Amino acid sequence: MRKMSNFIIINNKKFKTVLAISEKEQEQGLMYVDWPPPVMSFIYASPRINKFWMKNTKCPLDIVFCFKNKITNILQGEPYSTKTIGDNYFSDLVIELPVGTCKASGINIGDSVRLEVSEDIMSKLSSWKKY
Repeated sequence: MRKMSNFIIINNKKFKTVLAISEKEQEQGLMYVDWPPPVMSFIYASPRINKFWMKNTKCPLDIVFCFKNKITNILQGEPYSTKTIGDNYFSDLVIELPVGTCKASGINIGDSVRLEVSEDIMSKLSSWKKY
């Protein structure tokens, strides 16, 4: 997991976030992490259909799917479930938050989302193929 010097901003609400950029980081996600889990942002080089499961994840999560800086769906993940979570729409960013965060923070489908990341991460993301 990357250091938490990065932030995700949803409708002007700022959350520290751990970034999952590499395939290995994205496969690991928040598995084996105790409560309360950190906010984790899964960043993809190009839009794709993303599906998640919670097989080894201890904590219930709000899973927020985003495309082009807008929330497209908010689903909940149940601890240790092997049920696939996701829809058939493209996303380029998926955010996992402790369950209840979206409701408590008034986060809804259609809300704006942006990353505030360190310069080294920004340079890596800037080198990705644009879509």
